[in-house]
Amino acid sequence: MPLSISIGRHARVSIKSWKVHGDGNSVPLHARGMLRMRFSVAVALSLSSTLAAGAIRITPLHPETVQEGILEAYRAGEHHIVVPPGTYQLSPRGGGAHLELHDISDFAIDASGVQFVFTDQTRGGIDFRNCRNVRFSGASIRYQTPPFTQAIVESTNRIGSSYVVRIEKGYPTNLDDARYFPAHPIGYLFDARTRWWKPGTYDLYGTAIERLGQDRFRVDWNRSQPATPGDLVAFRGSGPHNVTLVNCTRMEIVGVTIYNAGSFAVWESQGDGDNHYTVGVKRGPRPSGARTDPLLSSTADAFHSVEMRKGPVLEHCEFESMGDDGIAIHGIYSFVFQARSNTLVVNHNSFRRGDPLRLFDQGGRPAGEAVVEAVRPLDGFTNRRKSGRVTLSDNTQGPFFEVTLDRPLVAGFDYLASNPAAVGSGYLLRGNTIRNHRARGMLLKADGGLVEGNTVDGSTMGGIVLTPEFWWNEACYSRNVIIRHNTIRHVAYAPDQLGAVVIAALDTAPLSGTGHQHIVLEGNRFENLAGVNLLITSATDVFVKGNLFIHAHYAPASVAGAAWGENAKALVFVTEAAPIRFEGNLVEDLGPFHQELIHATPSARIEGAEPRIRITR
Repeated sequence: MPLSISIGRHARVSIKSWKVHGDGNSVPLHARGMLRMRFSVAVALSLSSTLAAGAIRITPLHPETVQEGILEAYRAGEHHIVVPPGTYQLSPRGGGAHLELHDISDFAIDASGVQFVFTDQTRGGIDFRNCRNVRFSGASIRYQTPPFTQAIVESTNRIGSSYVVRIEKGYPTNLDDARYFPAHPIGYLFDARTRWWKPGTYDLYGTAIERLGQDRFRVDWNRSQPATPGDLVAFRGSGPHNVTLVNCTRMEIVGVTIYNAGSFAVWESQGDGDNHYTVGVKRGPRPSGARTDPLLSSTADAFHSVEMRKGPVLEHCEFESMGDDGIAIHGIYSFVFQARSNTLVVNHNSFRRGDPLRLFDQGGRPAGEAVVEAVRPLDGFTNRRKSGRVTLSDNTQGPFFEVTLDRPLVAGFDYLASNPAAVGSGYLLRGNTIRNHRARGMLLKADGGLVEGNTVDGSTMGGIVLTPEFWWNEACYSRNVIIRHNTIRHVAYAPDQLGAVVIAALDTAPLSGTGHQHIVLEGNRFENLAGVNLLITSATDVFVKGNLFIHAHYAPASVAGAAWGENAKALVFVTEAAPIRFEGNLVEDLGPFHQELIHATPSARIEGAEPRIRITR
């Protein structure tokens, strides 16, 4: 008579015969006597999907069985589960995401051939929380209704500050519903022929919206942005992220393709990190009834990492058509309220004993470093002072903490502190392709990174950017970063950009001091760039070696730094930086808008044998 058994990570069973049931089939197994088995991950791989299905059969006919089956297999001690191929129309249960996988470790979920379709664009997609050493592979993921919409410009007023638009067939027509879209619309102009971002246009921020019909709206903008009837405009939705990893360590998200993402396609936050990703973020299939393809893949970043103890590894990812950055890695600044001897009172605590602390003055310049000895909450502390900083939101609220350091630092109100141990340091970005999207290809704010063999093509802003952003409260300057053998092509073509590759600290103007340290740019290709190809400021010990600049300055360009002397006709612009060393760089095919190879202001010190950049033809 078959026995009903549970086989776990380390199983010891006594059997004469059993059956394993799965997908309606039964496989007889025979054994005699006592059998002692220790199942490896490889053995679990061959059995776990059928064992889990014996308790809860995962089937697209009952999509709720996905989460139930995965968790049941894990609780049964399995190492691995295979989700049967098919399309699963997932609905959120309770107040959370569509698929919630929490407190799991040493487990693999093979979803090859699986499509997860999320039915509620106001809820998150897949939520990993407090997980460790979990592999999720093979799935394609999308929202059934795109968390954005798109329209055709029918007409504009004389100065281009108001458009009448008609929503394209099949896309959401509830643009004026604050549950799904911002009350003040956010839009982007697209070229009707190429269906990519329209060159020379700014982001569109709405001040008012009026419904004119079932699928027609009038939208007023906060600035004039001329458009041509027939242009396309995409509107951001308000939905949450597709895949989130909160407080997770050594995760693998591989072979996963994400379409129609709300906000970030992948968001990792806090935790020990060292997570590995090979994912695609792409324009999704047309929604039901649509006659045109989606303009967006995600409404914000493809990949966003915040406050990780070890930075992510992204290899062979493909990102396109995002409404914001390709890859963003950063920490959070702690606002300093009080300083006494070797203690600081701050309002954001990412610190642990032994962590480094970097201090910055009211202007964002480096002001000292120390090591954290202790952290404790300050329940009775109150603040009544107003910050002089211009920031996205008020950063002067609690809770408050006292940080004890191994040495005194001179600080005061409106200073900032960052924790290099919790900004995603040690990241690796290799062999990725980022193309045709708004904003920066890579926005990096951490130490010890390697950016190698990537292609960044068609980012409207900088291709690879290293800079803190005090306005966003995102830390920090970078140290010991290698950027090599990358191709940066046709980027920074939106109005008033700083450069294609930017190493800077620029909320308003370049900052003095040596925030960025020990940066190497080697063997990169800069192609088809109109303005400044490389901008370096607020840095020391930057080595620019063996880079190739091709077909530069064939179009006129404006620069955001014109007010402080940045020259759009310079190939390289350096200010508030020393020493910056150049060696063996080449340039080919300079265009008619070229004026000089390196523009260095008096606050910059350039080293290296002449010619630091050699024109080959």
